[in-house]
Amino acid sequence: MKVRADQLPQQLQKSLAPIYIISGDEVLLCQDAADSIRKAVQQHQVEERLRFVADAQFDWQEVINENQSLSLFSTRRLFDIQIDKMGEKHSKALAQLGQSLSEDNIILLTLPKIDARTQKAKWFTQLESQGVFVQIWPIDANRLPAWVQQRAQALDLSLTRDAASIICERGEGNLLALSQELEKLALVHGAGKIDAEKVVDSVADSSRYSIYDLSDRLLMGKTKEAMHCLNQLISEGVEPNIILWLFNREIQTLSNVLHATQTSGFRQACQAERIWDKRIPFYESALSRHNKTTLPYMQSYLALMDKSIKGLEGPDNNTGFRNLTMMFCGYKPVVTELDLSSL
Repeated sequence: MKVRADQLPQQLQKSLAPIYIISGDEVLLCQDAADSIRKAVQQHQVEERLRFVADAQFDWQEVINENQSLSLFSTRRLFDIQIDKMGEKHSKALAQLGQSLSEDNIILLTLPKIDARTQKAKWFTQLESQGVFVQIWPIDANRLPAWVQQRAQALDLSLTRDAASIICERGEGNLLALSQELEKLALVHGAGKIDAEKVVDSVADSSRYSIYDLSDRLLMGKTKEAMHCLNQLISEGVEPNIILWLFNREIQTLSNVLHATQTSGFRQACQAERIWDKRIPFYESALSRHNKTTLPYMQSYLALMDKSIKGLEGPDNNTGFRNLTMMFCGYKPVVTELDLSSL
């Protein structure tokens, strides 16, 4: 059964389904849906939770064996399974898992965004027919202010429309950033009404850089300012994964826009990527320095950085990010040879 995210709370008030499938690109909305399911499961006295993160080397036999065995601590268990990238191995395992679903256990399966073809696959239709499928869709730019106001209510904040619009512009459509901005406002001002002036003051009072400050400087090719911002973020202890996410987002967006301009205008390509009008000149500036050769090169370097952050062989984090900053701003890469066979 397919339900929208806003229909999930009502569905959870009924009896629990043996499996819940969450799929989408919006990390925060997927987390919210998964959290609501975990909370509902606890209310039904399902206290034991088994957490699995399925990567390419994951052994699915452990999950299948656990699902077929009895728990030593409770009569029912929650199998919380996250898959970041689908593959044939995962599909086959999920098909096998779908043959042994029961009321003894609850399966919470979080998947990346899956296309219509995958939703018609036999293994998926088998799982969906036995449980609940929550497909997470991005929030349109014109709906974001209303979403921010609604989320603020959960923090006992009452945002004016202008205040919500300013927060949306600052967050550039990133829901995690928008949520963090609301939490900061709640800490600073407490419960009550938040108008545009309070939001502006809150932004002005922040002496620390954010990753979005780094984004602006990278896109505009301001090397000195971008390097200073990066060094500040590193010194403030910002997680390498977050900085890597920013580089990956901007490089992927530029690649998508560049590809789309082969069949449409530049502005139309930007709008298709949900780039705010005020930020279109930023991407125009970046694409004046990059092309179909430099962008894939940086993506290859990002893959090496990802391995390094995960503890595998690769560039030193700080050096790697500085190299990426120089490349992004239009300089030739410091490292001239990439072992692409390791990617």
